[in-house]
Formats: sequence, structure tokens, C-alpha cells
Amino acid sequence: MVRSVWLVAALAIGVIVCVAACDTSSPLQVVNHDPRVHSLTAFPTTIGPSDSAIVVCLATDADGDTVVYDWTSDCRMLKKGGFSKLTLYNRFDHTLVVYPGACNRAPVDTGWVDCEVRDGRGGGARAGYVQIIVRQ
Repeated sequence: MVRSVWLVAALAIGVIVCVAACDTSSPLQVVNHDPRVHSLTAFPTTIGPSDSAIVVCLATDADGDTVVYDWTSDCRMLKKGGFSKLTLYNRFDHTLVVYPGACNRAPVDTGWVDCEVRDGRGGGARAGYVQIIVRQ
């Protein structure tokens, strides 16, 4: 009986010390992890003036946030219906079909497509760029 009284007293003191030590003035901050890029590829890597290529950027977010893709290029690579240069933000699709642009130089030029990913909560990662050779 004496042992159980001491045990209850020790637990009570432990709880009081823990509660007194808690700092309620600064609540816990949720940690956001940056998305992780797994790969950035293009297929095919060489195209003709009337061909297209598919660019795929695979990324995930450890927090389960939806990842958006920002695609950019200069005037050497365009999306369908594009006229000057490729700039697409907040795309939910991790694939992009590109076509040769008007500023490719004959007989061979190299275009590029850049991809960055974001999670909408301040986290982001740059996938880098892929090169696509355009033969005139």
C-alpha cells in the first residue's frame, strides 16, 4: 500500500513538472517537405521539323501534397498551338508534348525544356532540363 502511494505521488509530480515545463506560447509548427524529383526525360531525343517529343517529369511529395509542374523553354520548343516560347505554370500533368519552334537553326539545333515542381505550401524542387535535338 505504501508502495502504491509513492508510485501515485511520483506520477503526479512527474505530470506537474511536465505540464509546468510545456511552453504553450509557441504552438507546434507543421513541417513541410520539398517535393522530390525522381526523373526528367524526353522521348524521342531527336525530332524533325514536323515531329513531336514527350517530356516526362516524375516527382512526389513526402507530405502527400499535390505537386504542380512549371514548364519553360525558349522559342526552340513549343507546346501545340504555341507561337513564341513555352511557359506553363501550375500544370497538374507530369507529361508535356512539345514541337519544334520557329527559331531553330538549320541544319541541326538543340532545344531544351525545363521543369520545376512545387507543392503549393512553399516547397519546391528544380528537376533541371532535357535537351531535344531538332534536325531540319
